[in-house]
Formats: sequence, structure tokens, C-alpha cells
Amino acid sequence: MNIRPIDVKILYPKSTEVSQVVLGEQQKENMLRHINSQKNQAKVDEDLKRVREKDSASEIRLSQKQEREKQEFKKSKKQQKGFDIRI
Repeated sequence: MNIRPIDVKILYPKSTEVSQVVLGEQQKENMLRHINSQKNQAKVDEDLKRVREKDSASEIRLSQKQEREKQEFKKSKKQQKGFDIRI
């Protein structure tokens, strides 16, 4: 099967057109992957931010609780100083 000059004139433009279409599809896929990865990264960053905010809030609550416990301990210690129980 021989390729005639007329066939080459028809096939060559078609091959460049096909390669452009394929390249466009590949670029579209790459762009969609990039957009999805950016969305995923933004979601991960937001989730991490929420976790850090919860951690800082729980740390504040813990420090406040510890401070109250210290104050209560000091009060109870002062109250115990007044009593001298000796046998």
C-alpha cells in the first residue's frame, strides 16, 4: 500500500490537528488536577487551623482550671494552719 502525495497533503494537517486536540486535553487534565490539589490543600489547612484553635482553647481551659486548683489549695492550706491538732 503506497502513500500518494495527495494522501500526505491530507494526512499531515490532520495529524497536527489531532496532536493539538490531544495536547489541549492533557493540559485540561493537568489544570483540573492542579485545581483539585489546591482545593485539597486549602481544606487541609483549614482543618489544621480548626484543630489548633481547639487545642489553644483547651489549653486555656486547662490553665484556668489549674489556676483555680492552686488557689483552692492555698485557701485550704491557710484554713488548716489555724487548727493545731496534737495528742
